[in-house]
Amino acid sequence: MATLKDKLDAFEGQPEQGWNKRRSVSVGERGQVYRANFAQEYLSAVYAIDGGIIKDYKITKCDKLVLLDLDNQTLFELFVELKGGNIQHAIEQVEATLNNPLFKDSAVKIRQARIIGRRIPSNTGNSITAKAKKKFISRYNCRLEFKTGPAVENIKI
Repeated sequence: MATLKDKLDAFEGQPEQGWNKRRSVSVGERGQVYRANFAQEYLSAVYAIDGGIIKDYKITKCDKLVLLDLDNQTLFELFVELKGGNIQHAIEQVEATLNNPLFKDSAVKIRQARIIGRRIPSNTGNSITAKAKKKFISRYNCRLEFKTGPAVENIKI
């Protein structure tokens, strides 16, 4: 059975940032930039989901997937949506991607997602961001965070 890495690498033009050992990964689109720093070097690659892995514009999906190979048997998925202002739509895009069977693999032990926007609604405990964070943890075992772009963060694995 093909691994997630094999399936994704089989798409034409993928990955957009090839497999290499890195301590950080940077992705950008439409003026938004996100940089993830890691405590150590990991074998990693970046895939364009929107327009890359999934070219059909009718299918809802997020922009990027940062995939880390932690130890040749364990994968870490970091889904990234780079958005201007419609945070509700960004949440829907990430959720649709998490539900896509292509990205499910038993080797994936950790899933996280980031939404990078120009303006993020304040977290009042009952905001769309707070509700989405709770839903993503309970339904997808995926930690969702919101950042105002350009964003740089240290990722704990």
